[in-house]
Order: sequence, then C-alpha cells, then structure tokens
Amino acid sequence: MGARVSDEWSLRGYKAVVLENEEVRVTILPELGAKIHGILHLRKGRDVLWHNPRVPIGKVPFGSRFDDVWSGGWDEIFPNDAESIVGGERYPDMGEVWSLPWESSVDEKRNEASVTTKVACPISPVEISRKVTMRRGKPGFDCEYEFINLGGDEERFLWKIHPAFEINERCEISVPASTGLVDQRYASRFAAPRYAWPRARYRDGRAVDVQKVDPDARTCTLHYLTGLQEGAAAFTDRENGVRSTIRFQKEIMDNVWLFLAYGGWRGVRNAVIEPSTSYPYDLAEAIRRGHASRLEGGGRFRAKLSFRLDELRASEKK
Repeated sequence: MGARVSDEWSLRGYKAVVLENEEVRVTILPELGAKIHGILHLRKGRDVLWHNPRVPIGKVPFGSRFDDVWSGGWDEIFPNDAESIVGGERYPDMGEVWSLPWESSVDEKRNEASVTTKVACPISPVEISRKVTMRRGKPGFDCEYEFINLGGDEERFLWKIHPAFEINERCEISVPASTGLVDQRYASRFAAPRYAWPRARYRDGRAVDVQKVDPDARTCTLHYLTGLQEGAAAFTDRENGVRSTIRFQKEIMDNVWLFLAYGGWRGVRNAVIEPSTSYPYDLAEAIRRGHASRLEGGGRFRAKLSFRLDELRASEKK
C-alpha cells in the first residue's frame, strides 16, 4: 500500500487529515489546534490515545480553560502551561495554540506522505509549523517543528507535546531518567518532592513505583523527570499488546512530564507523557529558575521527534 494522505475526511463536522501506511493510521484535526486525534495500530485495531468520553471534540474560544474542554488526543502546548503573566502579558491556560485553527497542506510521494500545519500566535510574535511524515513500512511517523520569532525581542517559552494515553492495569511507563520531581501542587502527598526515579514514597511511608500504572489508585499527580540518559519515553500496554515510543532531541527537550490521572481528578483515567523544553508548569517560575527556553529576536529553531507503535512479542505480554 505504501504511505498515503488524504484531507477529504471530516470528524464530527471538522476537517480531518488522515495519514496511513501498512502499519499505522494517524488522524489530525487542523481546525482544532492541529490535534493528533488518533494513532491507530491497524493490525490490532487499537487507538493508543485517550479520548474523553464526556467531552467531544469541538471548537472553543481562545483563552478557554483547558481542563474544562479537554477531549483528549495529542495537543501542542506553547509558550506556557498554566495561565501566567510574563512581561506584562497574560498567557492563557495551556498556551496560545491548542485552541486555534491551523493552516494545513498535504504532500504525497512514492514512499512517503506528509501533512504540514502552521499557526501564528496572537500574543507571542511566533509562527509555528509542524510537518508529520509517514513512510512506507514504518510503524510510526516523524514530526519536524519550526518556531520563528517574528519580533525583535527575545521570547522565553515552554514547549511540550501533550499526548494522553489510554490506560489499564497492565501498562508501564519507561523513561531513562535519574530523578523525579513532584510538582509543588502534589508534593504534600509524598515523603519528599525529589526522588530517584522511578521509586518514590508517599507521606505515610508506602513505596510506589511510578513506572507502574494503577488506574484505580484514586490519585492524580504531576512529575517532572530530569537527568535523561537519552531522549526517549515509552508506554507499554501489555493487555492490548502494543508499545508506543516517543524519541526526541535531548538537547532541546531535556525533561519529561508525567500527568498521571488515576481516577483522582474528575474520575479521569489516563497517562499523559510530555517531553518538554522547560519546567515547572508556571512559565514565570520557570523563567525565575532559569529553566525557560529562549528564542532570540528574528531567530528560529527547529526540532524533530518520532513516534513508533510496535506490536509486542508473546514474551513481552507476560
């Protein structure tokens, strides 16, 4: 079959671009923040991304509170996470681009197909493009990003991807990190906010292996993983026999966030694995700590990452 792309689809009335090869089908919604709505393993018939059963996809006003309209999937977050005031500007919850429509174009060649989406931020003088490419016989896709500062002043920012994964009790998260940091909003639940990844300890003394997914724990926590040995993060679902692996440039995205909702927040059960350029979630605080990224006036930077979806061998399902 090779790789192919079509922008002649729709989902709930919104334009949908579908990339597909022999292994994987990816659905992108340009009008909805260029959200990657689905990543489907074709042989397994399994979409690895989580979709909110109570919140359907849809357009929302710029500046909306993300949590109240979060339909799931993979969102792009820039230039901040939490609502924040920086340089006299108020940046909306989860940034400027997840709620905006992005322009889109498609391209198909003999052995590869791609979709490019582009958006201009309304507050930051920054233009962002993302090219998603799928190749023949490859069980995944590549993403190429470009950020262009159209202004004359330096911009400080946080950029991360925000893919939410469907979970069950036989899932595991693997990140080659040395240190875990519990976000300050959740630190009171732990004996110490800093721990040697992946083993933390709750305040009551109970040990917890943060790699192991526990859908019924009735908890919700946010962790920042640092000291990466390589730019990689994997999510293994043994019940459904698939592994999702994200590979990224460690020199650009040097930490990984884990938002782990195990029934303790609005009854939601998912795991969000977020390679990121910066932390913590408050951009103003990240700037104060020297953890924010910088883009000089008139400058640009490019970044690449890949997503691979593999079927587990029989020995890996145990």
